[in-house]
Amino acid sequence: MSNSAAAAGKSGFKAMFTLYLAMMCVGMGQTVVFAILPMLGRELHLDLLVFNLPCSDIVIEPRELAITSLSALTAFVFFVVAPKWGRLSDRWGRKPLIIFGLFGYVAGTLAFNGVAYLGLSGALVGTTLFVCLIISRAFHAVVMSATHPASAAYMVDVTSVYERTKGMGKLQACNQLGVMVGPALAWFVTFNYLAPLYIQAAVALIVGLLVCLYLPAIPPANTTGRKQAKLAYFDPRYRKFIILGFIIYSLLGMVQQTLGFYFQDILAIDGVRAAQLFSSAMVVSSVAILLAQFGVVRSYSGLPMGLLRIGLPFMLLSYLLLANATALWMLYLAMGLFGFGMGLTGPSFTASATMAVESHEQGGLAGLIGAIAGLGFMFGPLIGGGLYRLSPSYPYWCSALVMTVVILSLSILDKSRKK
Repeated sequence: MSNSAAAAGKSGFKAMFTLYLAMMCVGMGQTVVFAILPMLGRELHLDLLVFNLPCSDIVIEPRELAITSLSALTAFVFFVVAPKWGRLSDRWGRKPLIIFGLFGYVAGTLAFNGVAYLGLSGALVGTTLFVCLIISRAFHAVVMSATHPASAAYMVDVTSVYERTKGMGKLQACNQLGVMVGPALAWFVTFNYLAPLYIQAAVALIVGLLVCLYLPAIPPANTTGRKQAKLAYFDPRYRKFIILGFIIYSLLGMVQQTLGFYFQDILAIDGVRAAQLFSSAMVVSSVAILLAQFGVVRSYSGLPMGLLRIGLPFMLLSYLLLANATALWMLYLAMGLFGFGMGLTGPSFTASATMAVESHEQGGLAGLIGAIAGLGFMFGPLIGGGLYRLSPSYPYWCSALVMTVVILSLSILDKSRKK
């Protein structure tokens, strides 16, 4: 047994449980704002912003795109910074950066909520408000992005090659569960539009304290103090998984960022009611993720890519159902299928990628995977917001088309290998 595994084994269940909570908290932190931002943005009148280009008569009215761009910017910062945190975790150790990211999330949330409160009270309006929101969200992303790669690398450190698929599967399942549970906090907009974010900040604070107490520190993977070489995004060893991850998270970002608008517009309800129904739909997705994890992943003994081939068709069905939804039950069913599919696909490409690199590269790879998720969450909301302007169903038709291409491409690659 390695020193890393022995260190983690000393506290067993408590250590792994706090690690799972940290990864779940990251997922919640990334997406809780997705659920409330459409309604909060409209309450702040961001959809009414008008930009006049200097030295011209051109006027830009971004409408919903102005709101979704806040999420896209956050994701872009995550994309840039996460790999750097991953490499730093190889040098400085995993635990310090896990803690830094969790406590940083609390600080970032308080900054964003402060700006949003000034907007709701009328102290900040228009372009000034928009710029202040962008700055606060960028700061938020910089600090919170440390936890994801450090947590993933920690799991790699404490598991053997034979246990890694299940270990990473559990960790990514917790992250995916957080991705779905985060928007479920939108129910608390009943009390205040910012209440879900305050609750998530409190969760991050508690989890950070638990990590301090119960997660053992392990020696850094790179003890020489030398700067680690950067891993290339398109390294042939894991290139396929990077591309798959980008597509999956782009579609996830497109769906989650536009669903708040979709519930409100398709069902013809107000923002608070839409947030509540969206919240309950995400609970359905969360339950489906748990069913996938405990009903399929836990008993699965094949190669991780096999899970991905099972999960992708479920996601395709969910997109098709969303595109044709006319009633609440159809939206719930679609989100259940979506959650089940994500519960299978999320762990598979991550576990496959970790088997392709050396132990001292795991932090860097975890950073790349986290960055790719951030890049997907950047492009997804931007494309989704633009498509939504054309028609509310277009983001989901687009997602279905892309997923069909992915499934067919994987099938063709499999057949070519067999030949």
